Amino acid sequence: MVTATRLSSPVKELPVPVQVISRKEIEEYHSNDLATLLAEKLPEHFQKYPGALSSVSIRGFRTDTTGTDIKGHVLLLIDGHRSGTGNAAVIPLENVERIEIVRGPGSVVYGSAAMGGVINIITRKGKGKPSGNAGVEYGSWDYVKGRAGFSGGFFEDRLGISFAGRAITQGSYERGGGDKVENTGYNDQAYSLSLFAAPHQDHTFFAVGNFFQGWNIGTPDASYNPPNLTDNKDILRGYGSLDYDGAAPDLDLNWHLGYYGVLDRNRWNFPTSAYGYSDATTDAYTQGIRSHVAFPTFSLGRLALGFDWDRISVSSYTTPSGFGWSPDSHYDNFAFWGEEKIDWNRFTFLLGARYDLFREEILPTDGYGISGGAEQFDHVSWRVGLTYALLDWLTGRAAIGTGFRSPAADELCGRHVMGSWVKIVGNPDLEPETSTTYEAGLDAEFGGIKAGLGFFYTDYRNKISGGVPAVVDGDPSWTTYRNVDGAVLSGVEASGSYKKAFTLCDMPFSLRPFANLTWYTQRSIEDETFASILKTHTVPYVPLWDVVAGFEANFNRKVNFILSGTYVGEEKQEDFQYPSPTYGQAVDKGGFFVLSARISYRPSKSLEFYLVTENLADRDYGYVNGYPMPGRTIRAGLEARF
Repeated sequence: MVTATRLSSPVKELPVPVQVISRKEIEEYHSNDLATLLAEKLPEHFQKYPGALSSVSIRGFRTDTTGTDIKGHVLLLIDGHRSGTGNAAVIPLENVERIEIVRGPGSVVYGSAAMGGVINIITRKGKGKPSGNAGVEYGSWDYVKGRAGFSGGFFEDRLGISFAGRAITQGSYERGGGDKVENTGYNDQAYSLSLFAAPHQDHTFFAVGNFFQGWNIGTPDASYNPPNLTDNKDILRGYGSLDYDGAAPDLDLNWHLGYYGVLDRNRWNFPTSAYGYSDATTDAYTQGIRSHVAFPTFSLGRLALGFDWDRISVSSYTTPSGFGWSPDSHYDNFAFWGEEKIDWNRFTFLLGARYDLFREEILPTDGYGISGGAEQFDHVSWRVGLTYALLDWLTGRAAIGTGFRSPAADELCGRHVMGSWVKIVGNPDLEPETSTTYEAGLDAEFGGIKAGLGFFYTDYRNKISGGVPAVVDGDPSWTTYRNVDGAVLSGVEASGSYKKAFTLCDMPFSLRPFANLTWYTQRSIEDETFASILKTHTVPYVPLWDVVAGFEANFNRKVNFILSGTYVGEEKQEDFQYPSPTYGQAVDKGGFFVLSARISYRPSKSLEFYLVTENLADRDYGYVNGYPMPGRTIRAGLEARF
């Protein structure tokens, strides 16, 4: 594990629950993006929309899918670096080695936006015998996908290369029951290349470059509004990183230095120019440095001390220019942190603290009247945790940790005006949103059984709320932001799997049932003003239950079958249908169950045929009211390895 702490540790020594999705599982599920895979692996809420847009939730907090990840509460990483987006639908998986999901606050390691949890996408490193692959898929809604890749090591794995590329096109899909959802077509291409070099056994370099482009991606409006048959969007993402790891074994020292950069561009196209412009674009540039050194602390443990720097620049513009879309902004974040791991008898202690310093600025923006300004603030995060090996196969864990989300520049700084209807003044007295989480659990691994059971309680405070009336220079038509009471979230998390291997008809056979669930015992809004607007004290977009379960069967190492189901429980969602009598309030949304099946056949090591059926029962369902998901979807594929 490399995500829950900067001190690499086995999962059983971590005081927080961790879920790992292996390369084998990624290949077996044949999912095209992170959101699709996690929806069948992670028992949490997803806000999935047509148009390659999906947030991911952990423990009642979720990623932010617009602009940068600065306003998110769950953090997406690539190889330990910020991904520059909270939209899980734009992260391909073709060159991913594994995915590590850490539940609970990770701000002590990663800073802002890691309140509910952290998801780290770890890129493949070429190793072993060089091999290539090529494949093609066809499916429902005129779906076509082509892909190819190469991975391998050279010079006894001192040099490694891994490459993957793909292209996808798909027409508009039908919802469950057969009605077509117009303007839901999709096109993309994605490429990923990693280079690994170990010129010396104590010094390694790892470089990664990712490119993603989506175009003419349909963005239909909600089904309760008039059909939108023309609007679409384009997405362009470029990611690059270079990491160096070194060690001095004689001194028991190791260190890390890494740099990354991301461009995340989203362009919304409006062919009818209904708003006066034909397109609006947001560019988010994210870059940063990760560094640390780790050394022994006497005979008890190991201490890591580090420095991080992140810079985020956001700019927005329209065609033709002159229309306000979103204020431009600039962020610098400097952080110093330390983590201590202590092993004592059957105990493992993990202690950490982090100091973050932010400098944020709102910048002159075309189409806005900007009275710029810069603000600076700091914040301290901490975490303490322990594990205790009760038995060789049973471990207890407990932790207390804090998380935070920094105020965004437009919430904190200056003034911005657009026409007579947008007048917003920043509040320099805003505090970061904060949370404190208490949790405990048990993890077991014995005789093919893997199981975990835990409970968490989170006190969420200082939520940043907008639309607060303000008077500026005697003008009462302005609004601003302020901190309000947040929420209390608590729940039970459980997971289990059992793998049994035996012979059937004198051939090897294995069976693995699995289940993973989250049950919320509290979803209570503490801000009475917000609760009075929603007409409920239940936090919206947090289902009471979320369950993923199923089984995997393998026969003769040639045929593999997976049947999996996802249940999303009842929840509250805000009503955005105008003019509904409950507009702006929270309404009930019923739960749903979706079943999927996958079967693959390998007549030889170099050839695989597979069939994927999603939404097997053709359910008419959606994660968000008014945005139906595809009905029964079938994809058939062929992959050759050489």
